[in-house]
Amino acid sequence: MSGKTKILVLHMKEVIYTGIFIFLGIIFLILLAIMFLPNRTSVDSSSVNTEGSAETSENQSSISGEYTPGIYSATLEVSGNTLEMQVIIEQTGITDVSFTHLDEAIETMYPLFTPVLGSISEQLKNGVSLEDITYEDSQKYTANVLLSAIEQVLEKAAK
Repeated sequence: MSGKTKILVLHMKEVIYTGIFIFLGIIFLILLAIMFLPNRTSVDSSSVNTEGSAETSENQSSISGEYTPGIYSATLEVSGNTLEMQVIIEQTGITDVSFTHLDEAIETMYPLFTPVLGSISEQLKNGVSLEDITYEDSQKYTANVLLSAIEQVLEKAAK
């Protein structure tokens, strides 16, 4: 054996520094991925969360019809602000849709919510189905957010 034995000396200080930098690099890459990859769970930068709090009495649960009558609430979260929508449902459909406890700051930031909800509510009272509700092109986003919340409430109220 004519080869010389080579000895590699690693200083513990260098191994520790290298490990720390590799760890920080992995954390940095994970944070970049979280920040810049699109959020797949959000829909149009808002999320709709409905709470099926049907305030019905026990004797109303035996009523036959398409929907379980009651007062349902839907919570809309838009850009970190929370709106509570109240939907009154009778056997055959929706009789009233309104906001409860609408904050002035939210009404100022989103001025279309109140008139669009009023228009939708009037159309629903007149027997128009959710698919046939009309709105202006400038109100498309607002109407879609409100209609999706109403659809989720109807799913909870369906028998």
